[in-house]
Amino acid sequence: MKRHDGYYRRMALPALIITTVVFIMPVGAVLLRAFSSGSGLLETFTDSYTWRLLAFTVWESFLSALLSVLLAIPFAVFFSRYTFFGRKAILTMSDAAFALPAILAVLGFVIFYGNNGMVNNALRTVSGGRWSLKVLYSFKAIILAHVYLNFPVAFSLITSSLSSMPDAEEKASRLLGASEIKTFLRITVPKIRGTILATFTLIFLFCFPSFLIVMSLGGNPRFFTMEAEIYKRTYTDVNPSGSASLALFSFLVMALLLVLTGYGRQEKRLSRSRHTLIKATGGKLAKAVVLCIIIFLFMAPPMLSILYRAFFTKDGVFTLKAWTDIAARARSGTGTSLNAIVNSIVIASGSAMIAVSMASAIAIGSVRTGSRFATLLTSLPMAMGSVSMGLGFSFIAARMPFRNTVTSYVIVLAAHTVVIMPFAVRTILPGARRIPERLSLAAKTLGGDSREAYRLIERPMLKPYRRRAFAFAFALSLGEVNATLALSEGRVTTIPILIYKMINQYNYQGASALAVILLIIAITMFAIGETGGDEYAVS
Repeated sequence: MKRHDGYYRRMALPALIITTVVFIMPVGAVLLRAFSSGSGLLETFTDSYTWRLLAFTVWESFLSALLSVLLAIPFAVFFSRYTFFGRKAILTMSDAAFALPAILAVLGFVIFYGNNGMVNNALRTVSGGRWSLKVLYSFKAIILAHVYLNFPVAFSLITSSLSSMPDAEEKASRLLGASEIKTFLRITVPKIRGTILATFTLIFLFCFPSFLIVMSLGGNPRFFTMEAEIYKRTYTDVNPSGSASLALFSFLVMALLLVLTGYGRQEKRLSRSRHTLIKATGGKLAKAVVLCIIIFLFMAPPMLSILYRAFFTKDGVFTLKAWTDIAARARSGTGTSLNAIVNSIVIASGSAMIAVSMASAIAIGSVRTGSRFATLLTSLPMAMGSVSMGLGFSFIAARMPFRNTVTSYVIVLAAHTVVIMPFAVRTILPGARRIPERLSLAAKTLGGDSREAYRLIERPMLKPYRRRAFAFAFALSLGEVNATLALSEGRVTTIPILIYKMINQYNYQGASALAVILLIIAITMFAIGETGGDEYAVS
């Protein structure tokens, strides 16, 4: 009997074609503009400044990924071995941080670590004005923010991997007298080497096209990454040809990195047996408390500072001015705040629905046909940073016979869909791989076909993964700034765009009120993604 009758390939083909076309359009626009610049393209590729930008971008991405992984490993090892009160809450908080919008980290860092932020105000009060801590507008601010956003990613992925592996070898090693450190280095590390490398690669690819954090927290052209320089050339220098050439160079480098690192390659299936968690008591319980406090003190203050500033002035005076402004505009049916909230929800919902629908077809199709090309193809948008993506779409928009709010919405929606597609596919793929093919083969043996097998068996089993993919894609679209900033031309304002403008205007209370709304929406979507039952346990 044939393993499949071509249905899965036919099902995935339209989604692949749409994804490819929508992705190729901005890439092609950048390519044409870069080559139309004549000698400018060659100059960009051979310019020492371009290579300095590349070296710095690689270095800050490497350092951010390395620190995120190294810091996460000891926490992951402990949390995968012991159970204690608060463990689940910390893991849930880390999972929720997966989709934390970067604009919230920027705002939180400015309010908490800024030169006139909470930390420095407290230090000046205690020391009589002698002490202060300079964090922002420096290289260390970029690295700290990247680690802040990506430590939870590394912690969650490595903990999940360790929890999915049997620990018989570790137990045997400790029974034979080996210390915990020696057992970890000789047995545990080799077992999770693949997970560590995959997590490092993922975080590196997250940090490489970084723009918002670099522009807002770096504060100096010396710390510009490729994407930051592309934005500067486009909107400050008004040099679209130069930005297109640099965008093409960045895309080629990132595409090469994707191929070399094998992102999108099919992972090895982990053992389904889980080791038994040990109840932490005595010294281990004390260590658990310390680790939980460290994680909380690292992750919570920037977000709590946003909540505080939404209701208090810089001098600590309680006020609801920012909220009354939002409410007044909502009652009148006008105002940028209300428009931004509606726009964010509509665009995030639309792009997430489109991305999950196509990602489901691509994921199950690639698994059933054994194709790795589809997953690699859908990973390529990661090689085109969102600023570069926005640049390509802006070139397309400039050639449109007319431009209005509707066309701006469509272009922004298309850009968001392309940006979040790789993550939707990667979220659904594990679910597709966990569905045994024998179920669909058994359905066909009983007289059904692949279409019925997918509709009645496989699609329902993918529901938890589709729900999580939607929540993740929604949150990513909700927090997207780069492409929206490049494409909206003032016609489409979202919550992150409005927060970004308020930060630049030093209106931190108004920005904090909107940030609280953004955070509530993101947390709500995460809760929806985590409810409704666990994955189907199929062996």
